[in-house]
Amino acid sequence: MKLISKIVAAAAVSLLLAGCLSSVFNLGSAAEPPTNVTVIPGDSSVTVTWSGSSNVQYWLFAAQASAVTPDSWNSLSEGRALINVGSPLFVTGLTNGKTYSFTLNGRTDNGPGGAGSPSVSAVPRLAGESWTIGSPLANDLRAATFGTVFVAVGAQGALYSSPDINAWTAMAWTPQTNPLPVPTDLNAAFYDAGLYLVAGANGALLTSLDAVAWSARISGTSNALYGIAGNGLGGYVAVGEKGTILVSADAVNWTSVTSGTTNDLFGVTYGYGVYIAVGANGTLLASTNATSWVSIPLNTVADLRGIAYGINTATASYEYMVVGAAGTRVASIDGLTWNVQAPPTTRNLNAITYNRQFIIVGEGGTVITSADGSTMQLRNSGTSSNLTAVTHSVFGLSAVGLAGANLTAL
Repeated sequence: MKLISKIVAAAAVSLLLAGCLSSVFNLGSAAEPPTNVTVIPGDSSVTVTWSGSSNVQYWLFAAQASAVTPDSWNSLSEGRALINVGSPLFVTGLTNGKTYSFTLNGRTDNGPGGAGSPSVSAVPRLAGESWTIGSPLANDLRAATFGTVFVAVGAQGALYSSPDINAWTAMAWTPQTNPLPVPTDLNAAFYDAGLYLVAGANGALLTSLDAVAWSARISGTSNALYGIAGNGLGGYVAVGEKGTILVSADAVNWTSVTSGTTNDLFGVTYGYGVYIAVGANGTLLASTNATSWVSIPLNTVADLRGIAYGINTATASYEYMVVGAAGTRVASIDGLTWNVQAPPTTRNLNAITYNRQFIIVGEGGTVITSADGSTMQLRNSGTSSNLTAVTHSVFGLSAVGLAGANLTAL
């Protein structure tokens, strides 16, 4: 009996001491897990949302597994714990095509965590499978780019910006003031090394560090400009009407160089140490220094509208991909030898970008993705508007077009 009394007394002291410590150190307690936990898959990411209480601290536990608990996450592949998180929560650094599971628990006043919410799974995937249509903007849109924000430009000097997209807010575009005295159609947009550049009719060239304050630059030409590219090291190239090619080392002072063609040039990019410019009637030019250009004959006379440089996983190599009229598609590994590929559609293709896969847009709301650079997949864009440009942020895509069409994908 004495032993039992001692045990009971010790337990009572322990409980009393715990209560005192809780009072002195303000130790909290476990809380109920949140409800309505949902996981929206994205590109290399997911967005987790839930319903909870404002006075509860929530922790997220995740792992590459079919299920996870607050106790098992640390023993599972890619297990991670994120503390004191709020809804919605953007979780990045995930591998596309793999199953990840998520659970949350709660505590108050930094107390111990309670039971976890039911495990919810999702599979991250490349952006571009599903598209959301935004409210039409006031002008035809002809080009787009992304730096720290999205920028879209178009007819009559239209110039818009938008924050990066996510899974819980719609893309909202804000019109920006065009500093030109007379509204001029803007046809090209590009971001490189902390600088936004846009260009358009009558040789218009504008630059900005923040997509808000824009400065007009003297291009030295009255020809329309349709494309801009940079090499990431401060070198810029602009191309346009009647074979116009302009080069600059600072995006302020521009010099015209001989292109060797009078055909309109619609697009330009840089990769593998080579600039490639494309244009009307199957025109394709290459340069290693941006000043001396060589014409490369192609087995097509279709107008070439867009070009991108990315990875063809089917051939395990980087490659240039060009798209154009009537579904024309031309590809090259080195920029010198080019092959005309089977057209994925008979519709005109206007633009292409690369972000872990190639994304192509064109007339009639055409959207095509290619994860390997060879297999083309037509996607449902949800619109029949002609799409003229597509660009990407780290995780999302934005496509724009005529009649102010704008679409997003995660």
